[in-house]
Amino acid sequence: MSEAYLLEGIRVVEFATFVFGPAAGTILGDFGAEVVHIEHPQGGDAYRYLPQLRPLPECEENYCWILTSRGKKSIALDVQSPEGHAVAIDLVGSADVFITNLHPSVLEKLGMRYEDLAPLNARLIYAHATGYGDRGDEVEKPGYDATAWWARSGLMDAVRPSGGEFALATAAMGDHPGSTALFGAIALALFDRERTGKGRRVRTSLLANGAWANSILLQAALCGGSSYSPPPRSKSLNALVCPYLASDGRGLYLAMVQEAVEWERFTDAIGKPDLRADPRFAELTARRSNAPALVSLLDEVFASEPLAHWRAVLDRHSVTFGVIARVDELPDDPQMNANGVFRPVVGDDVRPGLRTIDSPLHLDGAQKRPATRAPGIGEHGRELLTSLGYSPERIDALVRDKVLREPDPAA
Repeated sequence: MSEAYLLEGIRVVEFATFVFGPAAGTILGDFGAEVVHIEHPQGGDAYRYLPQLRPLPECEENYCWILTSRGKKSIALDVQSPEGHAVAIDLVGSADVFITNLHPSVLEKLGMRYEDLAPLNARLIYAHATGYGDRGDEVEKPGYDATAWWARSGLMDAVRPSGGEFALATAAMGDHPGSTALFGAIALALFDRERTGKGRRVRTSLLANGAWANSILLQAALCGGSSYSPPPRSKSLNALVCPYLASDGRGLYLAMVQEAVEWERFTDAIGKPDLRADPRFAELTARRSNAPALVSLLDEVFASEPLAHWRAVLDRHSVTFGVIARVDELPDDPQMNANGVFRPVVGDDVRPGLRTIDSPLHLDGAQKRPATRAPGIGEHGRELLTSLGYSPERIDALVRDKVLREPDPAA
């Protein structure tokens, strides 16, 4: 019998917080896995409150929680208590995948390291997401994507013009690709389990994913290449791989890496075929030597018309460029919408028209589960424990002893 979804019947238990790690669970859930998120009974996952951190956007919707926790089940459990720890162990015993991003020392204290859990469930895939890896002096160092992925990898320094200001990371810009890597490791382990019947530990770190994102420059350094520091636009080394402003203040980014075949098309597109006869720009070597002059000239050209004009003529002449988009216009981006980048959030208790961002992986013929709302704190605790064989009386006792939190009926 074929399953409705590729990962239907797979149970994932998340003992993690924020994004790096849980976003891998989001992808698994999109393909049909049941994802159980363990959070603290007092206040729940701290990630629920991230939108309150400025300068993140103000919004009536809890957009962070919607994005990463859609369709998941929540159990609010005091794992530090003996009773709560026993419940967590029972959940892990029923799981196919366990995802955590807690420090090794915390996992050791709680008895939830791989070596603690593997003997209890030989088929368990144990996925550990870390900031700086699981070896070396910085194993316990707090790591966010802004620090471990963006800053420590060299990306933060590599993108700033020489002498310019450092650019801040946007929220979770390294967490999401890092979690996609963790998802890939989990998928490989599930595939291997089909052949061997045995689970295994998989892991990745923000540091390793930052190195992978910055890998071309890092590979150059490994090979003894020269140090890299991009010059300011006024001293550009390549005018045809460079951003420009149109007359309406909108930006575009030329990326003519195949300059030899695009130069003629480009000069026709901007109405400057005479540049091909200008000795400063006629040949590639000359264009490189005179890149600052060409940047200055093109600044004037692009400032003469609005972005819509340049978008049309550059597309018509097959010039490689990208529009520098503004985030607030992307919900209406026709290309994103045509390719299903956004998905509706469905359900009777969901605001009409609410959408979320789809995970970026697609398999022909494999449906994704509809995106449903993210759970309230402890919303599914009783349901989950009942499925594990707990009696109503035992569940009531856990609630009474404040080991298990159930949702407020008035909420």
